[in-house]
Amino acid sequence: MLPAPLRRIATLLFDDGVLRLIFENTRNLAVSSLVTAAGLEVVRTGPGELDLAHPTVVGYVVTAIGACLLLLNLLDGIWRLSRLKWHLLLQIALCCTYAFISWRVAQLVLSFKASGGFGMTVGS
Repeated sequence: MLPAPLRRIATLLFDDGVLRLIFENTRNLAVSSLVTAAGLEVVRTGPGELDLAHPTVVGYVVTAIGACLLLLNLLDGIWRLSRLKWHLLLQIALCCTYAFISWRVAQLVLSFKASGGFGMTVGS
């Protein structure tokens, strides 16, 4: 049997669905970062084989959509953290930590996509 503190953490993670929410939020963060990176890639390199009337405008629109998705995901995570019944200083620390980690993961995905991702390119 688990000690009481570990049992509370396990109940919070597994029974209350917190672990599922963490994975959903991380997935949404990665997808929105990839949408943003795809838009930036079209702006940087042009349309490639796509037949678009204004590829730069389309790239900026896709980038804006990805940035909005990133912001909404960040706000959703902060909102869920703020509803926890924990001490105010702990909530503030968790929200700041969440915002920092979200920012760094988005930077990582964007830089990985911008560098071509280990030389794996599509079509060549």
